[in-house]
Amino acid sequence: MLVNGKWTAEWHPVQAKDEKGGFVRQTSSFRNWVTPDGSAGPTGEGGFAAEAGRYHLYVALICPWASRTLIGRKLKKLDDVISVSVVEPALTDQGWRFATTRGPTVMS
Repeated sequence: MLVNGKWTAEWHPVQAKDEKGGFVRQTSSFRNWVTPDGSAGPTGEGGFAAEAGRYHLYVALICPWASRTLIGRKLKKLDDVISVSVVEPALTDQGWRFATTRGPTVMS
């Protein structure tokens, strides 16, 4: 898998924990908002317009974070704006894999 510009066979998602073993969320690198007109969101930083065909979401249905993005997409009525591809539920050393024998990998 390509991680920080280098191919590696041993990639593990960052799962930091504190001294008591509790999960510590990493700082998000996404700071801008997608808004209807591209204006700044709640952070006050620049936004991006919600335009059909501009965004695509790749998800593994076994991932709780991916499931949340799908729920948010549906609740915000962004189905026509953000297309989705579903990957197989196994992370290999080559990354996520798209199914070739099952049904379509793109959701509407």
